[in-house]
Amino acid sequence: MQQNAPFELLSQLRSEAIALAAQGLTYSTQSAGTKNIAYVVNGVNFYCEATDVKEVSVCENLMIVPQTKAWMRGLVNSKGVLYSVTDLSLFAGYGRAIQAKKGHLLLLAEEAVQSSILVNRVIGFRYFNESDEMSSLDDKQEALDGLSAFVDKGYRADGQDWYRLNVSKLLASEQFREVQ
Repeated sequence: MQQNAPFELLSQLRSEAIALAAQGLTYSTQSAGTKNIAYVVNGVNFYCEATDVKEVSVCENLMIVPQTKAWMRGLVNSKGVLYSVTDLSLFAGYGRAIQAKKGHLLLLAEEAVQSSILVNRVIGFRYFNESDEMSSLDDKQEALDGLSAFVDKGYRADGQDWYRLNVSKLLASEQFREVQ
C-alpha cells in the first residue's frame, strides 16, 4: 500500500461530500445519529443516551446505608456530591449482585436526583442505524425482567440485541425512589 493512499482516500471522500452538498444532499456516516453509552448488566446489553450520563466512574469508597432495599447499594462521593448507587442487576430482579469493585458507575445527569447506576461493564459510545431497530420488544420481556417497564426501544446490531433504558422514566418511577 502506498503511503499517500490514506490521504488520497480522504481527499476523494471530501470531494464526494462537496459534490453531494452542492446537490443539497449530505454524506451519512456510521456515527450519524444519537450518541449513546452502551453497557452490560448480567450479560444483557443496554444503552442510554449520552446526555443522560454525567460521568462514568469506578465504584470506590462505597458507603453502605443500612435498612434499605438490597438494590440500593449505598452512596458514593464524587467531587463533593453524594450519589445514591443502584445495583441495576438487583433492581432488575436478575438475582445476582454486581461486584462493586469490578463494576462501573454511571453518574446520572439529572441534578435533582443525584443518583447513579452500577453496571457490570461499560462498553463505550455506540450509535445505531434506524434500519436495525426492533419492531417490538414483546418477546424480550424475559431477558429484560424488572427493567421491561423502563426499556422503550431496542436494536439488533452486529448479531446482538441492545435495549435502551429510558433514564427519565426510571428516575420518575416510585419503584426506583422507594429505597426502604
